[in-house]
Amino acid sequence: MSIFQERVKELMIRQDINQKELSKLSGISEASLSRYLKGTTKPRMDILINIANVFQVDVNTLTEPTVSQISGNTAFEQTYSLVTRNRSKLTEEQKNKIIMALLGK
Repeated sequence: MSIFQERVKELMIRQDINQKELSKLSGISEASLSRYLKGTTKPRMDILINIANVFQVDVNTLTEPTVSQISGNTAFEQTYSLVTRNRSKLTEEQKNKIIMALLGK
């Protein structure tokens, strides 16, 4: 199962939205949505955006692995991946705090 499939199904459960409702809210046909959720077709970016908007999450939430899903990576690689993936969401103050923590200051 792809990250996209897992994430969307998880969000559907959390927000108590069934496939028919997600189809209606996202403007995606039920047949197309079914193919995306089964993994027979990969969604285009505009489809990802529509689905992300329904759940009020960033597209990356639907497509990128979490640190716990990155198996076999070192702590450095996991931390680096997490920080770089979220750097645009951090304020300058938060970035400086991370730098200071890494430098041990």
